[in-house]
Amino acid sequence: MTRTQYWTVTTIAAACFAAMVASITLGYNNGVARADVSQRQQFVQQSVQLESLYTEIIRALAELGARNNDGDVKALLQKHGITYSANPPGAPGEPARK
Repeated sequence: MTRTQYWTVTTIAAACFAAMVASITLGYNNGVARADVSQRQQFVQQSVQLESLYTEIIRALAELGARNNDGDVKALLQKHGITYSANPPGAPGEPARK
């Protein structure tokens, strides 16, 4: 093997080694990214399942706050961007509740 052939083969081997290291690093980073995406996807799916429960809780809080004229509940809901208005009992167009 001549000196030129030796350095050519050595250079190619070093390039292959660098490509292998880059491939392993990118594969590891890809695995980490997939795990993160999977975890976020699971969170989103669980949030969607709980959306109706959250809506019912908010509705119940709003009704309770309106019924009892509770300023603390109203302030709590407003803090989170939820506003409501209470209809006075026996408002026109609304049947009276017993």
